[in-house]
Amino acid sequence: MYLIAGLGNPGTKYHNTRHNIGFMVIDKLADFFKTPLNAKEELFMAGLAEYNDEKVVLLKPMTYMNLSGRAVKDFSERFEVPKEKILVVYDDVNLEFGTLRTRPSGSDGGQNGIKSVIYEFESEEIPRLRIGIKTEAELEKVKTEDGSYDLAEYVLDEFSAGETKDLDKIVTAAKDAVLSFVKDGIGETMNNFNKSFLN
Repeated sequence: MYLIAGLGNPGTKYHNTRHNIGFMVIDKLADFFKTPLNAKEELFMAGLAEYNDEKVVLLKPMTYMNLSGRAVKDFSERFEVPKEKILVVYDDVNLEFGTLRTRPSGSDGGQNGIKSVIYEFESEEIPRLRIGIKTEAELEKVKTEDGSYDLAEYVLDEFSAGETKDLDKIVTAAKDAVLSFVKDGIGETMNNFNKSFLN
């Protein structure tokens, strides 16, 4: 069994925000598999699909971003999903908009969702798919008087009109990267998907 956990914040208020691109990838996968997320529990919503003769669980934590690890850990323990068969999908403000990066492990890079996952598992050995949301022109809009950026405001803002026109292309590429992870493993996925999809 594979567990694909897309990170985001529940509720219509956050639906189209940059921080919710992990949820968008789960929705794209649910559409691809024609699988509703009809398993609803306190910590998560989930749906079960099958791909390449493997069971694939699509999961959205309902804990809000900063506590995402609770939901991922709860499911993985209950259904005995090993860490190497978990893929955490989330936004990364350090990566250019439209860039994907898959890795088998690593630090949290300042992203609170994966930080929570690492904390709950007591390990950085968690495969992840990072989706770049950094757009220089949009970042300038949240520049503060001291020259820094209000990243909390940035990630909780909705995608701009310019970003939105490319959003489906990026989410689709991320969906394909997830399918590659299940079918071909993380090494092959890194070789084929660690790049920008806007060039």
